[in-house]
Amino acid sequence: MRSLSASSFLATALVALSLFSTACANKTPSANAAHTGSITPPNPEFVSHFDASAGELPEGLVVDKVAAYVGFAPTSRVLRVDLTSGVATEYGSLPRPVANQGFMTGLAESANGEIYAGLASFAPEVQAGIYRIPKSGGAASLFAKDSALPFPNALAFDQDGSLFTTDSGTGSVFRIDGSGHAERWASGDALTGNKDACGGVGPGFAIGANGLVVEPDAIYVVNMDQATLLKIPRDAAGNSAAPIVVAGPDCDALGGADGLAQAPDGSFVVAVNRQNKIVRVSPQGAIEPLVSGPPLDFPATLAYRGAALYATNFALKNASAGKPAAPGLLRITR
Repeated sequence: MRSLSASSFLATALVALSLFSTACANKTPSANAAHTGSITPPNPEFVSHFDASAGELPEGLVVDKVAAYVGFAPTSRVLRVDLTSGVATEYGSLPRPVANQGFMTGLAESANGEIYAGLASFAPEVQAGIYRIPKSGGAASLFAKDSALPFPNALAFDQDGSLFTTDSGTGSVFRIDGSGHAERWASGDALTGNKDACGGVGPGFAIGANGLVVEPDAIYVVNMDQATLLKIPRDAAGNSAAPIVVAGPDCDALGGADGLAQAPDGSFVVAVNRQNKIVRVSPQGAIEPLVSGPPLDFPATLAYRGAALYATNFALKNASAGKPAAPGLLRITR
């Protein structure tokens, strides 16, 4: 991936996304997985259904006390979904990507209630970067960009108000200050994608650093291709240290790792999109299944509200292959 320019990467990625229909065979349970047999919750339930034929493929997700904000990757629309009724209403929008040349990615909410979103774009008339939607909703404005940030993906704020984002193409983590200045905070082989990893069963192009969780003393990141969960320590000045592998590489358990969230008990949950499952990872790296199979359909982003776990059904693989797809917002409770 390092030999590709940003535009070459995006061109390859966007073509592959439009054609992505690789099926994953059933995997033998990972030797590293912890099999307790007692943690599987009831099947997920739909909070809201979306329409794949209208480009309503939800990836980004933010959940607050009463609502979820869901972003549709192909159209850059953001909806507000009432968590009680499931009613979805228009909330905001980013510049619409040129067809097959761009997509919206992760969402994050600032302390003052503004929604931020990542946008990847190959078409020069649509700027890639991080956009900000006003608290009242409406059209987003460009907040941050960088020539080395072609594929911003997951977003999360730290306690000091800095915004962190992964770049899945360059295998990096960026830190963005309150004025929109972006700097590459962490990079290296551990964060870089490898399309041939895990038997090359992914989408055909490299995707490295993806979902992230920001803690005061460390940032946790999954590497989709390398099937790992990483811890990047932060020193007293907030600088990054060398990544530490918490779990993996484990293709059976984490191959296709996408969204990452931290559970109330301190463990991590990972949406393993192409395997249609969500797994739990202990702080010590033990992996155990949480939920798998229908109605999960390419789960992408995860977020907790209390003890309830919410997930977006991105439905990318089925929708791209012209198969029945089930995009929506799911809630998982015990």
